[in-house]
Amino acid sequence: MSLKQQLKRVLPRPVAQALRRIVPTPATDPLAPFRQSEKARAAARARYAAIDWPDPSRPRAVYALTPTASLRNVGDQAQAVAIVRWLARHYPAHAVVELDKDVVLACIDEIAAQVTPRDLIFLHSGGNLGDRGKWSETARRTMIAAFPGNRIVSLPQTIYFSDTPRGRHELALTRDIYGRHPNLTVIGRDEVSGQLAADLFPHAQVSVLPDFVLSLRAEDFALDPVPQRGDGVMACLRLDDESVLGAARRSEIVARLGEPATLFDTTLPRDIAADDRVDVLRETLALFNGHQAVVTDRFHGLIFSIICRKPAVVLPTVDHKLTSAVDWFRDIANVRLCDDMARLPELLAEVRETPVERYPDFNALYFDRLPQLLEAAEPRAYRA
Repeated sequence: MSLKQQLKRVLPRPVAQALRRIVPTPATDPLAPFRQSEKARAAARARYAAIDWPDPSRPRAVYALTPTASLRNVGDQAQAVAIVRWLARHYPAHAVVELDKDVVLACIDEIAAQVTPRDLIFLHSGGNLGDRGKWSETARRTMIAAFPGNRIVSLPQTIYFSDTPRGRHELALTRDIYGRHPNLTVIGRDEVSGQLAADLFPHAQVSVLPDFVLSLRAEDFALDPVPQRGDGVMACLRLDDESVLGAARRSEIVARLGEPATLFDTTLPRDIAADDRVDVLRETLALFNGHQAVVTDRFHGLIFSIICRKPAVVLPTVDHKLTSAVDWFRDIANVRLCDDMARLPELLAEVRETPVERYPDFNALYFDRLPQLLEAAEPRAYRA
């Protein structure tokens, strides 16, 4: 235990607060590497000890960087549900070994001792390939660097590096580590990310696919066919640093709707254990299904709306994650991007009055074709 931690335990709270004002905490170095806490490391090692690795003589798929229970975003957990089901559908002979982000960071040597060159490695999808997702990006680099002899597929990611000293530093690290892998696929989650991947990783196989949660269908979750609030609106608005909205602005948005609305965020106030993912996702989809329309600045708020066939108005966030993703739905007439808040009531009325009979079959268009795309990649010699 550090001296600081000891003092916090023995000193009265007012004294500790006074000392903190006198001796402020040193500023964080933005270029410092990500460091896993001892508590997270110990918990991860305990989880790793419970993993039962299948016999290496049979085909295996290592599915790494899945969210820990403390990552309370239903969207991240929904991606894990979708990817596990996709693996079962397209790689039925492969036993799946799931490794969460902290397990990868804490136990990479033990993982390396188990993985064989014939194992396929799939890295979890999301919106964290960049300098804002330092935890996830560190774990992703760790896997890519540790297994140069394996086929590695980084599933759809939003890619974003800020034009700052930290962003440029992290970009250089990622480009170097990814560039050394001879058999890597990097999939962008939108056209902007796909172009960034092509520019940054010229030796990788690069593709673009929509978010994996779109491979799920509402009918697979036995949702109540009778909407709870069939005439109501859900305002699914994010509360974190990717939002351009403050608390007052969120209240203003709800007020602009001109009617009562359910305020919701896809980040929950409780942990989501791996065994609870499907149930939590079912509850979330039921909530979306119980409303007539959705207003959202949440990436998966939009995705859940599409799955439940609900009209949606999309608000911009701090990067291209959501505004670029809307392009996947340009043929769905009741999904509209609102870049002028004054037009929100007008656009909401328009999408509610626009019936859509047929939605794209995202599996047929994209996800069912991915295995053939991966088989077409040409492996290269490892570049030390």
